[in-house]
Amino acid sequence: MINETLRSLIVVVFAVVNALLLYMFLLQLPYDIDAFVFSLVHWPRLSPRIEIVATICFVTVLVALSLVKWLNSEWKSRLVYFRHQNAHPGHHAFFSVKDPGFDRKPLLAAYPEVRDSAYNPQVQMRVWKRLFERHAEAPLVQGTYRSWLFLRDLYLISLVFLMVFLLAWPLNFGVPLALALSFVFIYGAQFLFLMFSARGTGTRLEYNVLAEELEMTPKGKSRAKKKRAKKR
Repeated sequence: MINETLRSLIVVVFAVVNALLLYMFLLQLPYDIDAFVFSLVHWPRLSPRIEIVATICFVTVLVALSLVKWLNSEWKSRLVYFRHQNAHPGHHAFFSVKDPGFDRKPLLAAYPEVRDSAYNPQVQMRVWKRLFERHAEAPLVQGTYRSWLFLRDLYLISLVFLMVFLLAWPLNFGVPLALALSFVFIYGAQFLFLMFSARGTGTRLEYNVLAEELEMTPKGKSRAKKKRAKKR
């Protein structure tokens, strides 16, 4: 399990690496160590362009890390799911197309307000948050929650750099198309990978909370015991 300090360090390093890639793109150089060293050695020859590029990259890192630190959890989730309402898988925790791997009927019996509300997303979310607070210290829930926060922060950084890259591309006159497309692949691939990873971890968090609650309900306990007995 990644501790808080290491998680923060990885987030910073990830932002710096993205800034270095943006730096190379804006200077129209390939992303390798020799090209980076070349830019530093010939800094005076690249002035004033290189100072402008360095400033853009530095400001982008500051903006990305500031959003990670100061943007509230609700807005981070909205950016992950690209929607304003119900921006968290918990809004369909008790009724969704995806199979959670366990029977949710005992939970619906224990919390009839979900069914009585016709599975209203706000009601499902309210009940799920209550269950999350109850089981937040459970190792399974705690680990999944930390992974969710970590991936969400990395995703937010990738989103910031993708937006800056897409805005800078039309203004970066003369950049070879092959070079530009290689950066499109890097920024686009990491953005998509982190978005789907964050969403998948959010879904696991949703179901892990329900699984912990299911162990506490009488019907859920009896069914879990029957399953363990069958395995034996």
